[in-house]
Amino acid sequence: MTWNPNCTVTVDGVDYSSKTINAVSVTYGRTSYWEQARTGYATVEIVNWDDTDYAFEINDSVIVKVDNASAVARTVFTGKVTNIASRMVSVGSVEEVAVITLTAVGPFAAMSRTILSTSYHREFDSTRMTNILTDAGVTIDVVDTPGIYEFHATGSFVADAYSTAAKYAGMANGYIYETADGEVGFANESRRSVDVTANGYMTIPENYILWRSVSSNKSLGDILNSINLVYNSGTKTASDATSIATYGLLDASITTELQHAAEAQELADKYVALRRVPRLNMSSFTVQLDSPNVSSADLDKFLQMTMGEAIEINDLPVPLIPTNYYGFVEGWILQVTRNQAVISLTTSESSYSIQPTRWQDVDAALAWNAVGAAVQWATYD
Repeated sequence: MTWNPNCTVTVDGVDYSSKTINAVSVTYGRTSYWEQARTGYATVEIVNWDDTDYAFEINDSVIVKVDNASAVARTVFTGKVTNIASRMVSVGSVEEVAVITLTAVGPFAAMSRTILSTSYHREFDSTRMTNILTDAGVTIDVVDTPGIYEFHATGSFVADAYSTAAKYAGMANGYIYETADGEVGFANESRRSVDVTANGYMTIPENYILWRSVSSNKSLGDILNSINLVYNSGTKTASDATSIATYGLLDASITTELQHAAEAQELADKYVALRRVPRLNMSSFTVQLDSPNVSSADLDKFLQMTMGEAIEINDLPVPLIPTNYYGFVEGWILQVTRNQAVISLTTSESSYSIQPTRWQDVDAALAWNAVGAAVQWATYD
């Protein structure tokens, strides 16, 4: 496949495609499953050949687009300028050349500077997250419904919108995220299970991967085998005796605002079940997008990457991971220069994300004879 990324950058409504775009880097998501996503950001290098003032200003809108395999421009970043830096790269009697570097950030940055002074009623996670994002003034992508966990009413409080959203998303065992179009959403704990059931895993052939970029990781820090979880009316506990005997006691205390004892116990049990043993993660790897090995369909998926994309990699080197790898994308860095384009993915092993199927997530019309004969229970989520 021959592909030209044809990266375009629009700043404050002005298309700078006619200028030389030296390099673009876009970063989204998080580096670990155990944290919330951080502010997405982009750096854009524009070459100034004509000794003119491009008049960039702080808070100018920035939209970055890259052509897909069909030469259709796809948005890969939307944000606002937070820093403008210029440096001279050539000075002479014939011409002067400068490189202007713009740094732009996604909507989480504005949320972190938006102070909420409010209180919330007793409500489910979907309603709480909708209220927080509405109060933050962002454009909402999707807030997963129906609600799963119910929070008790809050007293009056003052806090920034990003920290508030991240706190309640974590309490609900979900996460907040930004989209390439500059929107913000909330994925509840069921989203990844539901998506995998509906769409399966994206298979990434091993010949896509730049192997020098690959690393895997298993850490004691990921293990939790005993927990005290505080909720509205008290504390619930959970533990795993086998894990404690194998790895030693690795305890934690988590404070939530959950309303119900049953939900608090379910969440405590879930934390221990997911973290009682260490998981082998392919923590990061890079794909050369302009490689002839990458198919058109996969190129388009890489360019439209989202947090929570389910991936599968087979035939990995045994020293790296001795089995096929199933995981979810937690974050990514897309880099486009005049000569090449790569995407680096940070992932987590699927067992951290896949939750037991809840009946409310199952289509009421599902019948056993509608389940595909090719389903393998070893990999079905």
